[in-house]
Amino acid sequence: MDYTKDFKEREELLNQLVERGLAIPDRDEALDLLTRVGYFRSGAYRYVLRQLSPPGEIDERLRQYRRDEYLPEASFTHVIKLEAFDAKLGRVCLEGLLDFEIRLRAAIAHTLAARNVAAHASQEFLDERTCQQPAGDTTKFEAWMKTCQDAVSSGAEDEDFIAHHVLKYPHQPVPIWAVTEVLSFGKLPFLFDLMQTQDAREVARIFGFAHPRRFGAVLRMMVDFRNTCAHGSRLFNRAFKRALSIKKYETNGDLLAHLLESDFTATPKPNQRLYIYAATLAFMLQSHSSGSTWNMTFKTQVRKLNLSLPAPDGTQLITPSVSMGFPKDWEDLALWKPAS
Repeated sequence: MDYTKDFKEREELLNQLVERGLAIPDRDEALDLLTRVGYFRSGAYRYVLRQLSPPGEIDERLRQYRRDEYLPEASFTHVIKLEAFDAKLGRVCLEGLLDFEIRLRAAIAHTLAARNVAAHASQEFLDERTCQQPAGDTTKFEAWMKTCQDAVSSGAEDEDFIAHHVLKYPHQPVPIWAVTEVLSFGKLPFLFDLMQTQDAREVARIFGFAHPRRFGAVLRMMVDFRNTCAHGSRLFNRAFKRALSIKKYETNGDLLAHLLESDFTATPKPNQRLYIYAATLAFMLQSHSSGSTWNMTFKTQVRKLNLSLPAPDGTQLITPSVSMGFPKDWEDLALWKPAS
């Protein structure tokens, strides 16, 4: 199949939207959004405003579920408000994720340092079986050491505390509390996986998880979450690539107990939506001994999604429950209340 879509100027694109039934009350405001974020990106917010295709027109193979035409009451104003809401939501989530990242670095560094200041550089202080597992043409430990050395080498160019150690102690590994400061967030799960079970469990418990294996999986999902926010990608109506699931007895307390119900939300792919990711983040921050009020900041932002647009069946088309995996009465849950 040949690609036949041609370049169009922004004015032409707006005219095309009008032809397809999307109201544009303020063309200057609409042009500003297209100039700032682009026509393609704005399509992520316009998509939910398009008419659903009847069963005979749906193409599952090509993932075509909607017509080009828009719902009768759809307006570019909805697009502008959705984009503004989503951009702020991403910044709020990134704030919580950065807080979690710092706490995680500190927890891993403290736990490993209690064994040895360079525990990360010796299989003696890590899980030897996991260290010896294959990773491509090498072992997981060898791959980790390459990652660690690269981080230290890069850090020595930018950070005085790394350069100082390398120059003063050229034959000694950089201590774990310094290494964790120069590792990217995405590399921390690899180090966590190499930790001995009792050490990994200690770190997991700091964040409310009873079992290190589940916590290790959650770390990778938080990395995905952080990357999505850091790159300014859409959170509204997004299905993350990894499904996050919480099982009974995997976490302490009952703040996440509502996630055990298979029908906790009406949104399709509930375990890949924003709510379950944000709920788990809020839980981990609140479980930490320092506590957190991020849950209230997040709740305040989500409540700002207030767009009245009826779907063909009479229900509201755009709500947290419809688009982002939120339970119907999520605001009443203890997870989203101030700490007592």
